[in-house]
This record gives sequence, structure tokens and C-alpha cells, in this order.
Amino acid sequence: MKVLSMILAGFVVGYAISDVRPLDSLLSSTAEFGSPATIVNGLTVLALTACLVSVVLARSSARGVLVVAIGAVLVVVFRTVGMVTGMFGDWAGAVGAGALLGASALLAGRHRGAQASLVVAAVGAGLLGKALDALLQADDGPVFVWDVVGAEDAVVPERAIVMVIVASAAAIALFLAYRNQELQPYETRRTLLVGLPLPVAAGVLSWFAGGHDSGDAVWLGALAGMTAVALVASFLLPGRDGRLLLVLFASSSAGIGSFGFAAGDSAQLALSVGLLIVGAGLGYRWPQLYIGLGGLFVIAVAGVIGGYAEVPTGSEFALPLVAAYVVVSALATSPGSLALSLPALFTMTLPVVVYSASYEPSLSMDESVISRTSEPDHLMLSVAGLVVVAVVTGACALLMRRPAVVSGTS
Repeated sequence: MKVLSMILAGFVVGYAISDVRPLDSLLSSTAEFGSPATIVNGLTVLALTACLVSVVLARSSARGVLVVAIGAVLVVVFRTVGMVTGMFGDWAGAVGAGALLGASALLAGRHRGAQASLVVAAVGAGLLGKALDALLQADDGPVFVWDVVGAEDAVVPERAIVMVIVASAAAIALFLAYRNQELQPYETRRTLLVGLPLPVAAGVLSWFAGGHDSGDAVWLGALAGMTAVALVASFLLPGRDGRLLLVLFASSSAGIGSFGFAAGDSAQLALSVGLLIVGAGLGYRWPQLYIGLGGLFVIAVAGVIGGYAEVPTGSEFALPLVAAYVVVSALATSPGSLALSLPALFTMTLPVVVYSASYEPSLSMDESVISRTSEPDHLMLSVAGLVVVAVVTGACALLMRRPAVVSGTS
């Protein structure tokens, strides 16, 4: 029941993240693209909330944490079905998802299976949520014969239905699994020290990379800064807890050239989900951090080859398997580290401008070859990702020399 409850809670968190518009400011509805106000966006607020909730409730009882978790689930549902709209609704959705993440991390404690379920479900739903929406809204997809909200509301009925069903199940499962749970204490001071500045610094660097028309040098400088921030944050966390932050950042960097998981149609979406599950199972049963990092390195190399030769390498299909494997291999960690590291996968991703796909007739003239251009270009993105994976691997090797922190407040 604990694993099931964390899968459901992670899905709710990830599905809410997939609905966040990271380039929209929560300070001003009229903020233009590239405005400094976009630093405070939904992802930043979500990350800050998760960190604060995990620290504030660290000395609470399980029942108190459950109250916050179930209340956060309700807030997310209200936002999704359109009961709270506009900028207030955006704030509610971000705060609700962050509070649910922080509370779920506390409930999971250092239980490796629960942590793995929460992380993989959140990552999968966060990266594939939009693809699921597109599938549900497709003409050949499921047809819903009832309306959740009126046509005047900016709400997707299919998303609202999925969220209501999963969120209701998550609230029930969390209560049944953790109503008598004893929470494990952990160090909170370093969680605050790292968790509060981290999303703000990431937001500043993302704004710097996306808000200035200064060419590729600015973007690469922002990536170097983001890498430095990730390294410093990981070493400030106690023991080996910073590994999770590093492998999440490495997974994001390895997939820069392939633009994430494959989810172009229902078959690719199902394959990506299946590979996530298989990778998580392998990582749980046979955890080998360096094998996972080596897999990310191979994916990054394949991206460089694909960018140089302009040929498809299929790395977007291997990425879900390897990412899930290396993330689960980095567990278990402290609840605070989990709460601040998981949002980093989304907050520490720099914006990349992807141009409209162009179609070129193939030699047979019966098919078209799709080519996608970006700024920075594909090759530069892949090389940058390869360098980041190499640097993170070295940092993980240094972290592994530290003694593991099992429990307590030391």
C-alpha cells in the first residue's frame, strides 16, 4: 500500500507539473517573455513550497503530515477542474503540488521502495503529462460524454477527469498507508540552506539564457552556471544525499540533444512508460550508480554522433530506461533532499528554442524526412550535455567517498 500510495501521489505531483507554464510569471499576468518577473514562475514556487513543507513538518506527527498532503491534493484538484482560475489558480496549483511533494517525501521517509515510486511516477507524469493529454484529446482517442466544466473555462475536461480519479485514489491510499506511520527525523538546516536558494538561482540562470538575444555563448555560460550550482548544492547536502540531485541534473543534460522522452504517438508513449518501469525495477533490484551514469554518458555520446552526422540514434527511447535506473540507484536519501532534488529536474532545465519542423522530400519521393532545428543547434546541445554528464560523474565519485547518513539530525 505504501508503494501504491507513493505512485499515485507522484503521478498527481508530476501531472500538475506538466500543466505548469515555466515561462509565465506568477508576479504579473502582463509580464513579457524574457522579463525578470518570469524568474518567479510556477516551478519556482513549487520547489520552494516543497522545501518549506518538508522542513516545517519535519517534527510533526504522521497524521499532521497526512492532513497537509490530503489538503494539497484537494487544492490541486480544484485548480485542475477550474474552481480556482487565473493567476490565483496558478499560485494554488504550484503551492498545492509543492506541498504534496514535501508531505509525501516526509511520509516516504528513507523507505527506498516508497521513494523510488514517488520519484519515478513524478518524473514520468511530469515529462509525459502533455503527451497523455494530447492522446486523450485525439480524435481516435477515448471520447468523454460528460463535461466537467463549462466551455468558457480554460480547462481540459480529459485532464480534469484523470486528475480527479487519480487524486482521489491518492488521498485514500495515503491515509490507509501512513495513518500510523512514525516519521524519521532528519537534518533540516541544510535543507533550507540548499532548498531555498536553489530554485531561485535556477530561475535567474534560465531567465538569463532565454531572455537575452546574445547568441550561444550566453546559453552555454548559463549551463556552466547551472552545473556549478548543482555541484555546490550537492556537496552542501549531508553525506551522499546530493547524489539524487546530481543524477537528475545529469539525466536532463543527457537528453538535451534528443529533447526528452519519445512520446510522439500512443505507441511511443506506452513504450516510454514501460521503459521507465523496467528501468526503475532494475535500479531497485540491482543498483549500480556508475553503470547508470555510464548509460547516460553513452546516450550523450549518441546525441553528439546524431548531431554531427545528422542521423537519428534513437537515444530518446533509451533515455527513460537509463534515467529511471540511475535515479533509483541513487536512492535512498533523506526526505528533505528528496523534496528539494525532484523539482530540480524541471527548474534546472534551460530553455531551448526549437524551430518549426521542416519537411524535405526523400529520394523515393513517397516520404518526407523530418528535420528539427534549434538554438543552440543540435550538435552544440549534445556536446554540452556530454560535458555535463562527465562532470557530474566525477562529482558523484567524490560524494561516494563520504559516509552515508542513515538517520537522525546530525
